[in-house]
Amino acid sequence: MKRKLGITILLFTGITLSLFAQREPPVSADPIWEQDLRGTVLGLPALQAESAVVALAEGDVKSYSRFGNWLWTYNAKERLTPYVSRSREGTTYVCTVTGTVIAINRIGRELWKLNLGTPITAPIVVGWDSRLFIPAGQKMYCRTASGYSLWMQDLGSPVFVKPVLDHRGGLAMVLDNNTFTLVSHLSFIEQFQLNSKPLHIVPLEVSKGKDAFFLFYANGTVERLYRDSNEKLVSETLPALSQTPVAAVGWQDQVAVTLRDGRVQLLAAPGGEIQWTENSHETAAERGTGNLEPYWAAMQFDERGIYVLSTKGVTGFRTSDGRRLWILRITGAAAIPSFSDEGYLYSGGTDRILHAYRIEERKRNITRSIYGPAPEGSYGLGNPPPSSWAKVGDGRYDPLVIRMMYEEIGSAIKSGQIGQRETDYVGYLMEVAGISLSPTYSPVRPQVQIMERADYIRQLGFIGSRETVPFLARLFAHKFANGSYEDPEILKACCEAIGRIGVDPSGDAVRAFTYLLAPDNATMDAAALMAAATAARDLSRFSGPPMADAGIRLLRAFTATDFPAVVKRHATTLLENLYK
Repeated sequence: MKRKLGITILLFTGITLSLFAQREPPVSADPIWEQDLRGTVLGLPALQAESAVVALAEGDVKSYSRFGNWLWTYNAKERLTPYVSRSREGTTYVCTVTGTVIAINRIGRELWKLNLGTPITAPIVVGWDSRLFIPAGQKMYCRTASGYSLWMQDLGSPVFVKPVLDHRGGLAMVLDNNTFTLVSHLSFIEQFQLNSKPLHIVPLEVSKGKDAFFLFYANGTVERLYRDSNEKLVSETLPALSQTPVAAVGWQDQVAVTLRDGRVQLLAAPGGEIQWTENSHETAAERGTGNLEPYWAAMQFDERGIYVLSTKGVTGFRTSDGRRLWILRITGAAAIPSFSDEGYLYSGGTDRILHAYRIEERKRNITRSIYGPAPEGSYGLGNPPPSSWAKVGDGRYDPLVIRMMYEEIGSAIKSGQIGQRETDYVGYLMEVAGISLSPTYSPVRPQVQIMERADYIRQLGFIGSRETVPFLARLFAHKFANGSYEDPEILKACCEAIGRIGVDPSGDAVRAFTYLLAPDNATMDAAALMAAATAARDLSRFSGPPMADAGIRLLRAFTATDFPAVVKRHATTLLENLYK
């Protein structure tokens, strides 16, 4: 009876994306809400998970829902850089002026700290699987969402133009030594020498996974970098702009730029032909200054239209013909405002007030999971190609090979330099750890011993890609879904790896854990049950609501079933820790 009660409690698969059902406010030229920040905003508010996060000069980081509810405050205890980044799960990443990177979850709790010794020089870029690209000085660090090191590269020169995510999931940037630089998610570096430093980089996808890059210079020059038939980067000069471009953004096969006088132009790829030119709120004709400095404006370009944002306001344009949709003027902004996928504008004022405006009824038409927009692509780590050891067939399962590779991969993890071997390592780890998923697997005469498989599963957790979570969840649930045998040590290792990765964007892991609540569950191994409870706590702590809601329900169900007393006590303690 208690077991059935637990199952009832766990009927959460229809998790709602909103925490509260609230009516959408109407569009208005006046703020729909205002909040006293008691501090000065340093840079653009970071938007994700239907909320806004701002970093304040006094060292506080604050978050508010789109309805104006204060969500949390985190105090860094020292001054912050103006850069705030957020992941798809809503995790916030900030950096102090002394070089300490801090990860904060969706309810304002510190997840981890990393002291780089030098402050970041541009916003942290979040990759497709929530890995972090962290620019500091002339180095680029790549860390998992949980803070484990994947690699570090010395670029040879500090970053001049901030890194942007390209359409292969890597970074494009320009260094202080006039070098255009591409860094892949696996740390491969490709460089192209420029004659001078541009102000902006705009990557456009010309074919699947293949980019061309528009570079905009202060004198109006426009340069396009693309790959020739030999896959080498080559340069082409396009028609020049009439003025300095102060902001630029791309979408599909078009680029929008804001000129110094406040005019906005739409350019077509690949030739850079001007499609239309219109006035924003910053032109003198629209009572603007008509004299913007580079980086004093920002742009957003999506299926809804083109938006120009500055400290003086925001203008929206229809993409097809440049028809101006509206102008919203604001005064006293301390930094450029940010425009959300839900149609809200967030502006931090010199009056230390955060002002929110509803300027679009249209929400973005994008694929979402439990959290924010789905990533543009995948690194292929959830279903990697056969590893380089697969060509020897069953020889890859030889005990000597397994031990040798365990030590090699462990050494790379310990050194924090997995780098270019990551895909191959993940492929081999999955081949060994997931051997029981093979239809020819025999539990009577296994090719790989249980403890060896468990060790390999745990190594997947340290590599930390969320793309591997569905594999780990499938491996965990295999016993229950197919009536086949899986040792409790494997279940325990899967839980430990999932908890270490920290993210479960589609709820695969927590759904797999609910198999433990089934009436015919024969797995009463206390260690495995406690590992599942701990993983649910870790996912709840890292990701926050709504994943935390599902994790908490699971933990409550653990306390209400006929599990061993030690498991119930463990689940109760985890719940208490979450609520503290």
